[in-house]
Amino acid sequence: MTALLTAVMAAATLAAGEPAVTPAPAPVNVLAERTLFEPPYAHPRSPEFALVVLLNPGSDRVTGVMGARIPFLNFHHGELHVQVGFDAGVWTDLRMVTNVFGFPLTAVDYLFGVPVMAKVGPFSASLELSHISAHLGDGLLEPRAPIKYTREFARLLVAYALAVQQLSLRFYAGAQALLHTVPDVPPGSAEAGVEARAAWWSAAQPYAALTGMYHGDTGTFDVSGQLGVFLASASSRAFSFRLALAGYWGSDRRGQFLGDSLSRVSVGVYGRF
Repeated sequence: MTALLTAVMAAATLAAGEPAVTPAPAPVNVLAERTLFEPPYAHPRSPEFALVVLLNPGSDRVTGVMGARIPFLNFHHGELHVQVGFDAGVWTDLRMVTNVFGFPLTAVDYLFGVPVMAKVGPFSASLELSHISAHLGDGLLEPRAPIKYTREFARLLVAYALAVQQLSLRFYAGAQALLHTVPDVPPGSAEAGVEARAAWWSAAQPYAALTGMYHGDTGTFDVSGQLGVFLASASSRAFSFRLALAGYWGSDRRGQFLGDSLSRVSVGVYGRF
């Protein structure tokens, strides 16, 4: 009996000293993993949850975003990982009327799509087939007739990630082609960007993101950026939460105001599954 107890205690001590082994994911699984390719943080049409307040002098605009990228099917073969997911996003543009605590709707954009993502080592890619449309609200100070805005497009992004001590970097670039659009506009666009996230503290992780975009539909080069912090204490494996100061300079990407020159600075809270 003493020998048996000794053997059990020795086995327990040995097991406690060994690092935990993370089981390998099943070759094929459903809804069991996080996305392989995060939509760029600074892109103005990345699906996520957000509440954004414009800081421009005299502005009364608030933007609410409801969206997510949800990986659905996961495939694994050696170093190759592939996902098929769903993208959905709703961007609501509101005016903030403080004297009655009202939020008249000025415009809303809808997006849904299917991203196919892949990752091998530090390289990852996303091919998205998506639809986006835009609609005018009834809260404009100067009412006008809506314009037709609907399009289907294919977008390819390729990224390279690396870690330098406690700093995680991601560089990405890609292009977009319009497959169908109303009204007719030049079909091509391109973008490139960089993201940096520092794991210096466990509770709060600073980050910066910058995206440069050439939009063929407006013939403009636009820049978008964010500077903020991920709140690790408010995040989990299934959800991430961040606060950020954001800026955008270029052509308005709201469909009903497409082509208008826009320069904006905002502060917002953002969340992603």
